Amino acid sequence: MIPKKFGFSAYLKLWLRTLALIWEAVPRLTVLWGVLIVVQGVLPGISVYLTKLTIDHFSVAYHSENSFDNLNATIFYFVLTGVSLLLIEVSQHASEMLRTTQAEYFSDHLKDLLHRKSAEVDLEFYESPGYHDLMEQVRGESQTKPLALLESLGSVAQNSITLISFAALLLTYSWLIPLLLIFGTLPGLLISLRLDRKYHGWWKSSSVDRRWLAYFDSMLSHSNAAAEMRLFSLGKRFRKRFQTLRKRLRGERFGHLRRQFAGKLLANALTLATAAFAISWIGLRVFYKTATIGDLAVFFQVFSRGQLLMRGLLGGIGQAVNNSLYIESLFAFLDLESKFAEPDSTRSFPEKVRHGIEFDGVSFQYPGEKRTAVSDLDLTIPAGKVVAIVGVNGAGKSTLIKLLSRFYDPTEGSVKVDGIDLKEIDVKQLRRNLSVLFQFPMQFHETAAENIALGDTESGIEIEKVKAAARSAGAEDFILGLDNGYETLLGRWFLKGVELSGGEWQKVALARAYYRDSQIIVLDEPTSFMDSWSEAHWFERFRELAMGRTGLVITHRFTIAMRADIIHVMDEGRIIESGTHKELVELGGHYARSWNDQKKLADRHQAENSGPAPGNH
Repeated sequence: MIPKKFGFSAYLKLWLRTLALIWEAVPRLTVLWGVLIVVQGVLPGISVYLTKLTIDHFSVAYHSENSFDNLNATIFYFVLTGVSLLLIEVSQHASEMLRTTQAEYFSDHLKDLLHRKSAEVDLEFYESPGYHDLMEQVRGESQTKPLALLESLGSVAQNSITLISFAALLLTYSWLIPLLLIFGTLPGLLISLRLDRKYHGWWKSSSVDRRWLAYFDSMLSHSNAAAEMRLFSLGKRFRKRFQTLRKRLRGERFGHLRRQFAGKLLANALTLATAAFAISWIGLRVFYKTATIGDLAVFFQVFSRGQLLMRGLLGGIGQAVNNSLYIESLFAFLDLESKFAEPDSTRSFPEKVRHGIEFDGVSFQYPGEKRTAVSDLDLTIPAGKVVAIVGVNGAGKSTLIKLLSRFYDPTEGSVKVDGIDLKEIDVKQLRRNLSVLFQFPMQFHETAAENIALGDTESGIEIEKVKAAARSAGAEDFILGLDNGYETLLGRWFLKGVELSGGEWQKVALARAYYRDSQIIVLDEPTSFMDSWSEAHWFERFRELAMGRTGLVITHRFTIAMRADIIHVMDEGRIIESGTHKELVELGGHYARSWNDQKKLADRHQAENSGPAPGNH
């Protein structure tokens, strides 16, 4: 990342890294780009010099009695001038086509890098505001800036080559003229750099506000929010907040644009003043016959175009610096590294889990939070058993899944499988042996068969295995009732897609977890969207499926928990009670009180709805 104290070495390092990134994506096109830069840099100087030769030979031919030879030379140089101008046009069009081609290939390459990094970074990044601020910056202009930097550096190189040839022509008149050309345009660069850095500072500091805009926009336009937005009449509130914030950001941006306009206007006025001085100087020389008409034409053309080139050169440097400010965010994202360093020598995940999973003195605190999610936890999940964990919201139940999946490492203590610390096992191998149904599973917009088969992408789609997983999850009946059965596209985002109910989506996710041939099955609130009829049948199927595997079920429903081999009651990050359903009820503790409260509520509800039998009144 570029330090706050900007230095040339920092910019140079960033530019070299950007060029290496572009070379990695399009090496051949980058070579061709370099050749075109040199050609486009040399051709203007050649064209101007040929113009001078054409005018000088024409002037001699006009005043000479024997003008035939000079006229032939004039025509020859005139044709060469035309050819050079044609080559300039051809090279410009070729350069435009090359830039478009480069942009397409590079954009795809960069998107792949961003997608790869997004899939690699720890879950912690996704759960921190800083990550979302960085993502907002990367999603903005940062993705287009590497090629913009390449174009800026190309412009600097091309204009430098042309200016060298122009300076050589201007030196024949006076060594002061090239200096006048440089210092007449230098203030524009300084003004531009100062204002661009201020604008970038504003752009970076406003990333949180831009995320709020994206949030308000999604609330007003996304299907997930549509129902509640209408039910509670929230549209006006969110529109007002969007427009208020947008108005402030728009005003701040216009303020920066006004300052940029005023600064560049002042710089252009200085440039015009130096041009007027230089043209007046050469005009006087022609008037006093110390220079020719050809000199006047060439000087005017070289100096005026030289000013444009100098402005382009300095502007290119300014743009390169400005682009670097945005590319800083891109490389900051690409440089994100996982905190889960692989051990020097990894141990294999047990081919068969024989003893089970152990949480040994585990404490964990989410980054940036003061509250401890899990505190000095000791928990054993025996191999081949189904263990249920119950407790109030915020007790730390779902955190256990994140620690077991190694999305996070414990702050203290360790998580082990058959006595092996998870930190000693390759993360990919560990997760390959886990099937997890999260509390809010993803709704993938794929066919029903593909949705289920995503549970194991290494083996491809085995349709019989897909159907078996669907039957085990209770999803087979409604899938067969769809228009195209297992080939039906799920979700309404795309044409011919079919939307499912919450319970149906959950069954598809269950089938996906079952499809994965893993030793450990973890289910977080697996029946939260199911009706009571489906719930009872589902658990019986789950017991059959989990036979010989280790199962962990996190649930609020005691009707599910009571069927587990062992029940653990969790509160404030600790296990406070353990046992079978019968043992915990007899214990008369926390579990028993909650069970009795639920039972009394159910009995009261049944009594209120039973009423007297028909015909008895």
